[in-house]
Amino acid sequence: MTEPAHLCYTIYQGATFRRRFRWCIAPYPTKLLNGKLVYAQTGRPVPDSDLMPVDLTGCQARLQLRSDVLAPDVLLELTTENGRIDLSLGDGHIAFFLDAATTAGLPYGESPPTRWRTAVGQLEVVHPNGDVTRAAEISWSLNPEGTR
Repeated sequence: MTEPAHLCYTIYQGATFRRRFRWCIAPYPTKLLNGKLVYAQTGRPVPDSDLMPVDLTGCQARLQLRSDVLAPDVLLELTTENGRIDLSLGDGHIAFFLDAATTAGLPYGESPPTRWRTAVGQLEVVHPNGDVTRAAEISWSLNPEGTR
């Protein structure tokens, strides 16, 4: 099992949000150490030449933003079905997209679920054979819009 990537994103309220990352794996156990991918047993850096992009052909993806991983309320949902996650770029790339109208409508404040400033989400990829992999754990922040 590959450890999920740990990512941090900021959504700027009222602005288009586009971010992507490349999901790669190594042919041996790895872990993150000080933000770098290393051999799990030795702690030595993993050379880029050892990384292989994950084949996302036929996969679907889902992610729910919540104020806390155990919170019952979903603040925002991103999926391949609603067009907010794109797996079609190839070479292991996973892209997120929120249009400006969507980000403008996100309620900023400190009382989830009606208003929020920070959220967490776990990106799950569903493979054609039904296997589910947690590809990333993402911390999100919402930056309020001043120009309305």
